[in-house]
Amino acid sequence: MASSSTFVSAFLLSYLTATAIGAAAAATTADIDFQYLVLMWPGAYCKQSSNGCCYPETGKPELDFYVSALWPASSDGSPLSYCNKIPFHIKEVSDIKESLISYWPSIKCPSSGGRFVWKNTWNEYGVCSGLDVHDYFKKALDLRAKIDLLSILKNNGIISTDYADYSLSDVTKAINNGVGANTGIDCAKNAWDESIIHEVYICVNKDATMIVSCPHFENSCASRVVFGSFTYDMLEKDSSVAKNPIRARVSLQ
Repeated sequence: MASSSTFVSAFLLSYLTATAIGAAAAATTADIDFQYLVLMWPGAYCKQSSNGCCYPETGKPELDFYVSALWPASSDGSPLSYCNKIPFHIKEVSDIKESLISYWPSIKCPSSGGRFVWKNTWNEYGVCSGLDVHDYFKKALDLRAKIDLLSILKNNGIISTDYADYSLSDVTKAINNGVGANTGIDCAKNAWDESIIHEVYICVNKDATMIVSCPHFENSCASRVVFGSFTYDMLEKDSSVAKNPIRARVSLQ
């Protein structure tokens, strides 16, 4: 994996996906150089979504980082997608369904089960991973548990709150040291136009068995970031950033 590679930022991903469909024959599992384990902070999703976020029909998820995807990538850092049409069958993940409900749920409104999300993720990225359906989801969940990103942040004094912000360099250092490799952070904006931690990108080898350093990562974060709150009362149809209280800003670290 070339350390000088540049990660394709989120705003280009929709373009890449559209063009990849037309050139799907060019993308194969043989093109995999490494994979991105993408972990999403649900509090950021709830605050940036115009519809808020909803309690999943499948039941209560954990108050933790969720798996968003395991993205296979080529040597230049570009995500690979739509490599083939191997189908997704829910029975193939029946033994890990509880973990999927807890750590890979759908909190999008209107409320739904996770099956649609799992199927779409498999159809777009899983088919390029070189893994079968079960191993794709199982390895991603196992990596998430092994990393325990929320504990890494807490142990470094970085807690989820709407009342403080943190130095991006301190957050990045804490995650990199905790994971043992260079990672990437992508941010969204909250109602106060502040950068909020949305997703963390952790790179693993092509077999998804070992953490490796990510190539150069172009993030969208400001020099100070908010690691916003996430509570169960945010999982409502009418939840929105407008419900958040007016805050007195405290800068930490």
